[in-house]
Amino acid sequence: MLVLRKTTGFFGTIDGSGIRPDLLCSLSISEIEATVITTELGPVMLGQVFDISGVPSILEQSILMVGDCEAIDNLGQNMESGILCVVGSVGNYAGREIRGGKMIIAGNARDHMGSGMQDGFIYISGNCENGLASPRPGRKSGMRGGDIFIAGNVGARACERMRRGTVFVSGDAGSFAASQMIAGSFVVMGRLGGQWGGGMRRGSIILGTDPSRDNTSQPTASFSAPRDFELSFLPLVWSHIERNQSDALEILGIAMAISEEWSLTTARHIPTPVKIPRTRWVQRQIGDLNFNGRGEVLVLRRISSPGVVGWHRPQELIRD
Repeated sequence: MLVLRKTTGFFGTIDGSGIRPDLLCSLSISEIEATVITTELGPVMLGQVFDISGVPSILEQSILMVGDCEAIDNLGQNMESGILCVVGSVGNYAGREIRGGKMIIAGNARDHMGSGMQDGFIYISGNCENGLASPRPGRKSGMRGGDIFIAGNVGARACERMRRGTVFVSGDAGSFAASQMIAGSFVVMGRLGGQWGGGMRRGSIILGTDPSRDNTSQPTASFSAPRDFELSFLPLVWSHIERNQSDALEILGIAMAISEEWSLTTARHIPTPVKIPRTRWVQRQIGDLNFNGRGEVLVLRRISSPGVVGWHRPQELIRD
């Protein structure tokens, strides 16, 4: 495993698009240190920004970054394989256009996380700001494949024009979520901000909290009347999400074990697993009816029989 520890020097905003395991892990330490990256203060060598070392690990083609990386934008851009694990927060457009591999962030992310993502897996233990999985300016579609797991909250315009893939948010989502959603699955266990689902064409919005009970969480879309369904495929979705989370936490555990400095200073920050739903009962609505009505909203329910409907809070839908 390649270990990059952030130095205390000031370089302003840093372009991290070249910090990828599929690019760096095949190079020697001296070659990595001499790699030129772009910063707000001009071109610098990677060895000026990070203290770089190699640590034996069972994780092949992997990079561990330790320190606050919030000033690093485009981290892992176009990554195709390998593991990029960051202990600290990351900047704008992290995971942009990634095509494979895993990004594990033990911290927060700024705007446009996973913009244009095509494949792979992104895990965020904290919160994510605006534009999660949404298109960058000038692009027609946002996330086009892969999986994103957010253990905290997300800001406005999450999954705007999302085309494929699965996004799971354990906490709340801001306003204009899933605006003009084209396809894919967007799961939000907490509350939704207002004006969500507008222009939705296809895809699934899966909610752990009933938005009809919250006056501040009303959609801008037109949906059909709700009907109760038992969807047998939902447990497969939950198993897939839980497996992704388990893989991410296992990687974090391995990274902690190989870095004594990390285990001494950040053990209290190692995230605990988020409980994943297990229900297959939902209340289903179709929409946006102004755009052919081929999308769906699934509000999670626990129903003892098709004729008996009972609303339960999300924590009552999860496995103990």
